[in-house]
Amino acid sequence: MAKSSTYVIGCKLPNGLSFRHGDLVITLAGANSSALVNGFGMTKDVPAEAWETFEKNHKDSKFIKNGIVFAVSDEKSLADATLERNDVKTGLEQASKETADVKEDKEE
Repeated sequence: MAKSSTYVIGCKLPNGLSFRHGDLVITLAGANSSALVNGFGMTKDVPAEAWETFEKNHKDSKFIKNGIVFAVSDEKSLADATLERNDVKTGLEQASKETADVKEDKEE
């Protein structure tokens, strides 16, 4: 099978992520994007060389290791991969009232 010349990137970070590859600035859609697949932002047509360089440079980052940002070859694979990573937490999720120890403000 031939290597893909572009990737589809899934990103669960709320505001996405931007990186440079030469003169090209690539912005990955995040979880606040309108292009969502199971809670992951979807960015199509990311050049393979740009992604591979980025992934290599950040291979020890938690967002790569934990699958918060990942690449696949097509949209169908993205849908499958996002389902597999559905329970992955970024640490940037909105806190619930219980975990944040929020108490209702009572008027005096």
